[in-house]
Amino acid sequence: MPFDGTDFRAPAALDTGIFPLWSKHGFRLWVKARFRPEDRRTVPVVLRAPSPTERDLAVVQLLRDARELIADPRDWTQRIYRSFRGRRCAVGALRAAARGLDDPSLAWSAHGLLIKIARSRGFTNVEAMNDRSSHAAVLRAFDEAIALAGG
Repeated sequence: MPFDGTDFRAPAALDTGIFPLWSKHGFRLWVKARFRPEDRRTVPVVLRAPSPTERDLAVVQLLRDARELIADPRDWTQRIYRSFRGRRCAVGALRAAARGLDDPSLAWSAHGLLIKIARSRGFTNVEAMNDRSSHAAVLRAFDEAIALAGG
């Protein structure tokens, strides 16, 4: 009987959801499943999904926090996400504001809004908009994104 692979079953990989294993959240889930089996619950836990208005408010707050990080021109930079002196670009500020979130999809939603603003201005991405615009134009982009999110 030739080997055609029909009987071959690969070992079940740990399902980390949308997070790859090498990401912060994926690695945390892998460590939790591998080394802390006592954390696994036998009773299913029902989580309440946030309502769309709560989610929109969280995205607005994330955008406001990121804007505050670069509100002062001395805290803003171009061509690098974060400098050694602590200056940040638009995406670097968004990443820093989203660092404490449990749900990274909020950061992806906020970044998507900034991408929409950047493309409406003729740029391909947020980084290009940040690098080729003035500080005031980047802050206006954050203001437009906050308005789009409902803030």
